[in-house]
Amino acid sequence: MTVNVQKRKSYRVKRVSRPAQRSGLSPAKRIYLLLTAISAAGVFIGACSVINSETFFEIRIGSSFADSFVGSLAAVMIYVAACFFAGTSSAGTFCGYLLCLFKGMGAGFLSAEIFRSGLTSVDLSKALNVLPFEAVSTAAVIFAARENIRMSRLISEKAFGKLSGGGDGTDCLRLYLMKFGVITLLAVGAAFIDGIMAVIAGNMP
Repeated sequence: MTVNVQKRKSYRVKRVSRPAQRSGLSPAKRIYLLLTAISAAGVFIGACSVINSETFFEIRIGSSFADSFVGSLAAVMIYVAACFFAGTSSAGTFCGYLLCLFKGMGAGFLSAEIFRSGLTSVDLSKALNVLPFEAVSTAAVIFAARENIRMSRLISEKAFGKLSGGGDGTDCLRLYLMKFGVITLLAVGAAFIDGIMAVIAGNMP
């Protein structure tokens, strides 16, 4: 009688390697941080222009809610509309950086004018009438500039064949319009805040 002795097979479990997580910031966050830095540089430039100037700029307060709302909304929507239309061009990337710089310069100029006489002698009514709106509207312009740059780069890559993949870009355009709809609501909110602050500042003694 023949007995066949089979060796027991051994199995080796291979180590499952997980894909390494990407470290660092996403492109959208990098653009946002860069635009924030450019806006801050604009604030610095605008503030320095006031400090080095002997000409005083009078900030008027006491406007009605409607006048402040309409004027502030028109002011911020000029930047938002410029970012929107620049984003539809492959050469509109530079516009976003430039608009953030200009917006920062305006905010820095007005803020420095309020604090020109020092922290102890700040006119609270002027501060309420300017600072909240400038903070929110600057954020709206930064977001608009970021979407402008991203869309402009996408159009440029498609135009020069650097972006693989098909599609007619309808989804990208729809997303672009939705984001600017949200940014427009942010601009409306900034104008609404300015209208409320104008009423409060006008009723202060």
